[in-house]
Amino acid sequence: MKKSILLLLVLGLPLVSLSQITLTNTAEIAKIKQGTTYFAMKDPASPAAVGYVAAIKKAWSLSKVECIKYTDVEKNIAPNNSFVTLGANMTTSNSTLASTETRMYLELWTTNGKYTYDPKKRRHFNQADKIVVATIELFADYYAQNNPSAMYKTDYDAAGHFKNWGAGVLSNYLQQLCTLLEKGNECTAKTEIANTGELQKMAGGTLFVPDYVLTKFNKNSDDESKKYPEKEIFDGITLAYKVLSAAELNNKIINQTTPFYYLLFIKTPTEKFVTVTQSQTGEIIYLAYSGSAANFKNGDLKELQKAAQKK
Repeated sequence: MKKSILLLLVLGLPLVSLSQITLTNTAEIAKIKQGTTYFAMKDPASPAAVGYVAAIKKAWSLSKVECIKYTDVEKNIAPNNSFVTLGANMTTSNSTLASTETRMYLELWTTNGKYTYDPKKRRHFNQADKIVVATIELFADYYAQNNPSAMYKTDYDAAGHFKNWGAGVLSNYLQQLCTLLEKGNECTAKTEIANTGELQKMAGGTLFVPDYVLTKFNKNSDDESKKYPEKEIFDGITLAYKVLSAAELNNKIINQTTPFYYLLFIKTPTEKFVTVTQSQTGEIIYLAYSGSAANFKNGDLKELQKAAQKK
């Protein structure tokens, strides 16, 4: 596949999304169930991808599933097949001081059936024939936002450039996405989620929090060395919690057989999401949304604690 076609698949068309998980074009779901869903990546056989491939095959329940190289996407395009690829919506500023702002997401898409792969004709897939069905928002770091096409050159672990990522987190996202797809209702999920019953269970145990929430992210810098003091972020919080690394969190999701609850913070160029997920089902039991791309604050935890205390 030529580089220009790769960029077409990566950058795609501008997508307006008001949620961490967005579901549209639900009429395509029946078609997807009849075919195969292909997860595209640099190399499914690479050591860095092995854990992700295993997680994908275990979590994806909507259709047959295969993991393929990016270069094999076009040859697998068929009326009932669907694809999961990285997508990005890039915006630039006239200011020389501002960095490029790129919203990155994992994107499930299918086609309108007009494209047929023929290596002899060398006609590439037309972006206009693509039908987006669902997106999952990613917290891309400064480098990824400014170099979105470079993510195609990394293994599926994204070389650490996505904060809400890892084989465990991905498996839960896919469980949640499959649940939404089975229900078949279009959703933007901007409306905040608060599952009272699950939140009360969470309050009776330990909430696991990835340590990147303590980072003072700078919009125009890749410097992530500055941190909020843990006592500042958790001041006044009576919920039992444990801060751990992203790697530890993902290993816990994959290996622990008893369910637990964990928090994620997702920051896009213009929005902010705070979620809590149940590790066994993948259900997002809590989602707080803000139209401001702020860093994680003590108030985010206090709002979660307040929701958990409601009867």
